[in-house]
Amino acid sequence: MSAVRNGNIQDEIISLGDQNQRDPLFEVLAKSCQYNVRIASVDKRSLIDVHGNKLIDFASCNYLSFDQEQDALLPAANAAAREYGVHTSRARLMGYHELFSQLERRLADFLGVEDSILFPNTTLAHIGIIPALMARGDMIFLDKSAHATMYQGAQMARDKGAGLVSFRQGDMRTLERQLTEHADARRKMICVDGVYSMTGDYAVINELIPLARKHNALLYIDDAHGFGFVGENPTESMPYGFGGNGIVKHFGGDYDNVMYVAGTAKNLGAAAAVVSVSAKMKEYLLAYARPLDYTHPSTPFCLGILDSALDLQQRTGDARRKKVYELTRTLVDTLKDEGFSVVNDTYFPIVSVLAGETNRLIEASRTMYEDGIFLTACPYPTMPKGQEALRITITSNHEMDQIEVLLGSLRKVQGLLRSAD
Repeated sequence: MSAVRNGNIQDEIISLGDQNQRDPLFEVLAKSCQYNVRIASVDKRSLIDVHGNKLIDFASCNYLSFDQEQDALLPAANAAAREYGVHTSRARLMGYHELFSQLERRLADFLGVEDSILFPNTTLAHIGIIPALMARGDMIFLDKSAHATMYQGAQMARDKGAGLVSFRQGDMRTLERQLTEHADARRKMICVDGVYSMTGDYAVINELIPLARKHNALLYIDDAHGFGFVGENPTESMPYGFGGNGIVKHFGGDYDNVMYVAGTAKNLGAAAAVVSVSAKMKEYLLAYARPLDYTHPSTPFCLGILDSALDLQQRTGDARRKKVYELTRTLVDTLKDEGFSVVNDTYFPIVSVLAGETNRLIEASRTMYEDGIFLTACPYPTMPKGQEALRITITSNHEMDQIEVLLGSLRKVQGLLRSAD
């Protein structure tokens, strides 16, 4: 058997490319311990990596900790796999298990919409839906802070001839000017995040919905982080709201001119995404959204988890949200009081502590890993230059003593981090 040749064509292709924009990511990947972490065992938010290092997991996005609810979620998942098989063996367009119809009806009722359709994940939803709806003569208005996969979908639509302009997060004046300038566009789509993945900010839904309606535009919302966590009727003591039915209901909005895309992995423990649709749109997407035609859908096992997770959400969701709020508020208030530069105005459990420069970010993240803290180091271009950050996420399976360990490690590296303005 011949040896593998070093420097093969794959490596040559990399060397001939232009990685200037991505170089910081390669540097962080090579120098920070917070990437490529191989986890050998899991006990709630306590991890052990393959080298035997004990870690507290502040990199999880399962805010309600449904990822750790095996006893509650596995029985229905196993039953679904036994009844329908361990894999879905055809594209959704060709045929699907009745589980899909049952869950799409249930999810539509949960959101308060006419109907819904399931995709395997939000990435496939974006690259399937946006190019299916936007082409030559149409205009996309894209939030600059929107998720990168939404950009991918918009770029694919632009390749079909759609126009594409962008605006800064929350800049309604610029967005309205752009909508006015492109009033003659055949179809118009405004693309935003519901909850922004790096800051925990909320989209200004109460301004976006009427603006989109005024200009006859479709408001396309990616609520991967908010769905299952934020909900309706927020109060001072429960600012996330109740029920977990998403960012639109959080602001008391309706779905008349909204297409709502929600990942279920972060708060319901299931690898899927749900999209709010009319009955006519559902048929259209089945025919024209490529991932529904050329990609296998979620497995019966996954759908069983999702169905049970909706039950668990009803039983325990609000109590879990309350605990997350208390932990997050303690962390954010303490950090701000101690002079850290913290990006978090909502107490959503995404807490970004600014480093402000990649090399300092790398050094701080290495020290914190050695202290047993697993988090997300975010260099440019995942954050703007000067906004490089340590991204920390809080879940209901964290305890206050773990927050104290985190604070102790952050204090150790405070000299490397950007001070509060």
